[in-house]
Amino acid sequence: MKQYWAALLPFQGILQYLTSLFRKDMEEPGTIHLRMEEGAAQNYYKALHKHFGGELKADSYVINNAETSIHMSSYFLVPQLELLVSEAFHVNSLDLERIPDEDPEYVHMNLIKEGQLTQSFKNTRVNVEADTARGAFIYNGLFPLTAHHPAGVPFKSVAFKLSRKSLGTILPEAVPVFDQLFGTREAMGYHAAIPTEIDRLSDDLFRYRAAEFGNRSMVIARGIEVLTSIFATVKKQSEKKQLNGLHADDYHRLQRIRKKIQSSLEGGITLEALADEFGISVSKLKRDFKALHGVSVYQFFTHSRMDEAYRRLKTGEYSVMEVGYDLGYSNLSKFSEMFKKVKGFSPKEIIP
Repeated sequence: MKQYWAALLPFQGILQYLTSLFRKDMEEPGTIHLRMEEGAAQNYYKALHKHFGGELKADSYVINNAETSIHMSSYFLVPQLELLVSEAFHVNSLDLERIPDEDPEYVHMNLIKEGQLTQSFKNTRVNVEADTARGAFIYNGLFPLTAHHPAGVPFKSVAFKLSRKSLGTILPEAVPVFDQLFGTREAMGYHAAIPTEIDRLSDDLFRYRAAEFGNRSMVIARGIEVLTSIFATVKKQSEKKQLNGLHADDYHRLQRIRKKIQSSLEGGITLEALADEFGISVSKLKRDFKALHGVSVYQFFTHSRMDEAYRRLKTGEYSVMEVGYDLGYSNLSKFSEMFKKVKGFSPKEIIP
């Protein structure tokens, strides 16, 4: 089962915001742009509420209408250690820009449970596909990130926001792990495989949240268990040297590689050419790209092609034949088969 520390939670992570337009390359028509400062869940709530309206409380944000459905709930396990449980669905796509909080001792951890998230660094996008994003990502909020939520795709996530001090209060055994990951105070993000057990435990958070009696107590208890299991897993992987930490410079390079891939959708790519152009080895390219995106370079290329096919078909200005041939498919049945595999429906169903 493929599960990864994914998403720059900011990647990500969950949702973030305060209305402010900014330009993006190759965005979906009708994309909504929101901007927020990374940090506590209240930052997310206020930005979302300012744009969408809805019901805003100290520990939750809810809106449910024809175009947007969001249910976010936060729980303090101890002071400065917050659990955030989120579900969302948007008719329009969303770009959610997260501004760094500049606090190296405050980290953000996100488990993407369902859906698709695209994160970006320095205004360049990175895809995290639904099948590989069911995992977690942890970073220290020292570099800007943008989370892109595609239109019409349900999204569920669980996040922890914690300080070194709060971790020492509730789980002192994890402080050495924290120091190993972020002790240098550099801008860092980590991706790692997690066991199925953590995925199952975090599923309970959504079920307990809906309980009529004792929901907060049950969510908090399960949240502590999930957090403990995550750090136990990270500790084991660190000891086995299975963690792959990425500096901000690595992220920047990978975003530029991603942009190169998406500019080559009508042609083709090779690992050797990409590695040579960006001054890294093929092995590092493969390792870092898979760590960040949860998919190989070639898988990302294929999914990006299907994203572009979706955009073109959605406009109603192109036929399936035109899009398939333009994106390098000489066999239209192969194109339709791949499109349905990636998107879940045939290309003909997209044309208005």
